[in-house]
Amino acid sequence: MNFDIGARIKELREAQGLSTNRLSNMAGLSQSYVRKLEKGESRPTVESLELLCHALGITLEDFVTYKDKSIAQLRAIKIIGELSDKQLEGFCRLMGADSDSIE
Repeated sequence: MNFDIGARIKELREAQGLSTNRLSNMAGLSQSYVRKLEKGESRPTVESLELLCHALGITLEDFVTYKDKSIAQLRAIKIIGELSDKQLEGFCRLMGADSDSIE
């Protein structure tokens, strides 16, 4: 399976209502570079991809691992991943899920 990094960046950017100019400013990258990435005319470095992910409010790991998730789902995954065990148990109770049965 071939993963189109540029298309995924564009999808996540548009889902947040960001222009290429705004995202590039937030990431500290040039707008022309972000446009080239989105069009597949350039390949990102790990560093630039990390900057873009940070600007989008997600982790690089989530960007790569959860290719089919929406930006809202990616943010939820990030938040849940930062919860302590006690907080996670409370969250599961709140959501009506048994934390012992989740694997």
